[in-house]
Amino acid sequence: MLMLGAILLILAIVAALYGFGVVSSPYVGTFRIVFYFVLAFFLITLVVGIVQQSHQGGYDPTTNVR
Repeated sequence: MLMLGAILLILAIVAALYGFGVVSSPYVGTFRIVFYFVLAFFLITLVVGIVQQSHQGGYDPTTNVR
């Protein structure tokens, strides 16, 4: 699991370098648009997940057990 996390971290760092224009290549313009779209989608998903989790209140299957 730690190895998978390290690989994902390295991929995220490389994607951020391309997205913020540190690394230059002919594909940076297109990649930057996709990078910002994925970043915005991730943030929206994170916010929606946090809001839905706070509204649910949890689940307790032992409430009606005798």
